[in-house]
Amino acid sequence: MQPFTEVFVSELIDKLVIDKVGNRVGRVGDVLIKPEAGFPKVCGVEVKRRRETVVVSDDHVAMLNKQIVSLNIVREDVSHGDLTGDELYLCRDLLDRQIVDTDGARVVRVNDLKITQVNDGFRLVAVDIGFRGLVRRLGAERALRRVAGMLGRSLPEKLISWGNVDLITPDLSAIKLSVSQGKLAALHPYDIAQIVGDLGTQERSAIFQTLDNERAAETLVEMETEMQASILEGMSKDRAADILEMMASDDAADVLNELPDDTAAELLELMEREEAAEVEELREYEEREAGSLMTTEYIALPEGLTADETINELRRLAPEAETIYYIYVVDAEEHLAGVLSLRELIIAKPETRLADIMRTRIITVGDEAPTEDAISIIRKYDLLAVPVTDGDNKLVGIITVDDVIDAVIPPRKRNVLNFS
Repeated sequence: MQPFTEVFVSELIDKLVIDKVGNRVGRVGDVLIKPEAGFPKVCGVEVKRRRETVVVSDDHVAMLNKQIVSLNIVREDVSHGDLTGDELYLCRDLLDRQIVDTDGARVVRVNDLKITQVNDGFRLVAVDIGFRGLVRRLGAERALRRVAGMLGRSLPEKLISWGNVDLITPDLSAIKLSVSQGKLAALHPYDIAQIVGDLGTQERSAIFQTLDNERAAETLVEMETEMQASILEGMSKDRAADILEMMASDDAADVLNELPDDTAAELLELMEREEAAEVEELREYEEREAGSLMTTEYIALPEGLTADETINELRRLAPEAETIYYIYVVDAEEHLAGVLSLRELIIAKPETRLADIMRTRIITVGDEAPTEDAISIIRKYDLLAVPVTDGDNKLVGIITVDDVIDAVIPPRKRNVLNFS
C-alpha cells in the first residue's frame, strides 16, 4: 500500500478505480468497515461497474486517496469479495445519521467520515459533525476556504474521534457518541431528556434500552407526559411497570392517565400492590384539585418518638420519601398534629419528644382545594413542601416545590428557558 495522509469518505465516492496496470475497473460506490472497538478497519470498497457492483476486499486495495483508487490485481481478476453480513457501509449506513454527543448533551449529525492509513490498513478514525463536512460533500470546500482566506477567516473542522462512538443498536437505529469521559447514563436526567426529545421514536427506544430502570425513571420525570406515555408503550409491560414503581407516585399517576385505560390497568396489575394502590388513589383526583399534584411519598411519624428515635427512623425510611426537609407528626388516627424541619430535629436533644419540639400551627391545603391554592401557599410562605389533608384533617400527601414548578412550567417550556 502506498502511504497517504488522510481522506474523507465524501472525497472517495465516484472516484475512478483502476487495476495494477492502469486499466479502468469502475468507480467507488461506498466503503465498508467491520464494526469493532477502537478504530475499525476498512474491509472493502464497493466498486460500481457497467453491469454490476462488486465489493473488492481490502487485500486488493493498493492506493486510496482523493485522486484515485488503485488495486493490486488486474481487471479480469476483480470479483465480489466474501461478506459476512455484519459489515457497515459508511455512506449508506452512517452518513447523515444522528448521534448523541453526551459531552455537550445534544444531538448532532454525521456529515462526513475520515479514513487514514495505519500500518496494516485503512481505518475509520473520525466523524465530521461540522459545516465544513457538508460543504465538502457539495464539492465546494476549496472555494469556500478560498473565500474564507480572503476575509481573513478560517474554515475549522469539527471532528470527533471514532473511538468515542458507540453503536447503540446493531441495526443502527441509533448511534451514541460518548465524548471525553462522559457517558450517556452519567448525564443528569434533564440532559438525557433533552437529548431523547430531539430523537425519533426508534432512537428514543434505543437510548432507553441503555439506561437502567432507576435512571430511566429519573429521565421520564423530566419529560412531558405525552412523550412519557409513548416511551412506556414502546417497552415491555414488565419493564414499564418496574419503571413506574421507581417514579414518585404522583408522576406515575400522571403518565398512567395519559395511557389508554386498558394499558394503564395492565401496568397497575403488574406493579407491586402497595405502589399500585397509592397511584390509583392519586388518579382519582381531578386535574384541577390539589390532590392531583401531591405525592404520597413523605415521612410521617408518631408524636411520642424522641429525636434520637426519629433520626434512626429517618435512616430507614428516607429512601422511600421524595423529600425529608420536613418531618410530619401524626396522632394515632393519622391526623396531622405538627411539623418540624430537619434542622430543628438535628439540634434537639436526643431524648426530646417530637410533641415537645413540633410546630402545631401548620400551613396546609385541602386535597380537593384548587391547585392554585397550593401554588399560592408555597409561593407566599416560601415553602419547600406543603402538607395535604382530607376533610378529616388526616395527612394524605405533600406537594413539593418541584410539583409546583412542573404545574406552572411544563417540561417542554422549561427546556427552552435559560436558567444560567
